[in-house]
Amino acid sequence: MNMSETASLVQLQKRRTDLENELSSATQREAALEKELEKLEEELAAELQEKIKARNTAVERLESTKSDVEKRLRELQERSQSSETPEEPLAKEAEAEEQQQEPAEATDTDLQAQQTEETSERHKEDKKRKWY
Repeated sequence: MNMSETASLVQLQKRRTDLENELSSATQREAALEKELEKLEEELAAELQEKIKARNTAVERLESTKSDVEKRLRELQERSQSSETPEEPLAKEAEAEEQQQEPAEATDTDLQAQQTEETSERHKEDKKRKWY
């Protein structure tokens, strides 16, 4: 082998070593990036789990509030229905008939009874408003 062939062979061996080093470096960078990517994915999953947990807590609170409001509404409706028992409409009809039979002039006791009834109705309305 002559000198130029030897120099050429050394140069090729050096190039091969450089390329092997470059390949090794790229492989190491790839492995490091894969580990970093895995770590980032885990962090992302943990953050998403926290957001889901917070959202589920908010949904549970809303469901509880909704349930409470529905319960109060049912109670109010039941009170309204129970305050108008079947006897009350009959009593109101009888009262209306009595008023038609009585003379047109109102007496002091009629005015007092009417004022008492109006006051009672106002109190009932005030109680209903407090629930809202």
